[in-house]
Amino acid sequence: MSENNNDIVLEMTGIYKSFGKLEVLQGIDLQVKRGEVVAVIGPSGGGKSTLLRCATTLEKINSGKIVIGGDVLCDTVDGHLNYCSKQLEKEIRSKFGLVFQNFNLFPHFSVRRNITEALIHVHKKSKEEADKICDGLLAKMDLDAKAEEYPCNLSGGQQQRVSIARALATNPEIIFFDEPTSALDPELTKGVLTVIKELAKEKMTMVIVTHEMSFARDVADRIVFMDGGVIVEEGPAYELVTNPKQERTKTFLAGY
Repeated sequence: MSENNNDIVLEMTGIYKSFGKLEVLQGIDLQVKRGEVVAVIGPSGGGKSTLLRCATTLEKINSGKIVIGGDVLCDTVDGHLNYCSKQLEKEIRSKFGLVFQNFNLFPHFSVRRNITEALIHVHKKSKEEADKICDGLLAKMDLDAKAEEYPCNLSGGQQQRVSIARALATNPEIIFFDEPTSALDPELTKGVLTVIKELAKEKMTMVIVTHEMSFARDVADRIVFMDGGVIVEEGPAYELVTNPKQERTKTFLAGY
């Protein structure tokens, strides 16, 4: 990481990750600057979601270094991987939001409670303060009338927008999206992508694993193309989609 470079929100260096004998990530280097939107594309099994899971502490890496918001999550020194203390890991987790493919809302909580639960119990906000944050986010997501509904009464697109509101509630430094529209039909996809486009305009730092190529081209600042556990090519979004340099990237994009 550049010395004292506050502009870099996420830095992943030399990331290796295996599941048994299967090497899923093979020396990944990735930096994301504050206010930057990075789309990660590539075929299934290329390592995209695993990369996100490693960055968000859902998976432990085998070796490498991960820095989020200036704090070192883990580092490999003299061949030994060391993770930070549980307390620091908790603080690092509060710096990012994560939006899953399948929403991951608590089915027995109302929309309001899904959004305010972490604010009250983890971030120690008062109920009044948490409700105020929740109401502001639901208005932003065009879901004002849904605060007391339960997830089962919402469409997939509405559930995903609640999931985005929940990720935004803690005012994170970076939000990770793992295929945010893959469980939605085309009509519902549009609403979710519109919300993400608005966040991009507001300069929210985002890493988005997506198969929506036109969305990646139009919204991301940079696209990273992964295949076989490595970054094959990366560059400015429009340029990479319209004029890829690597044959593997050309072949992949030809399918869209």
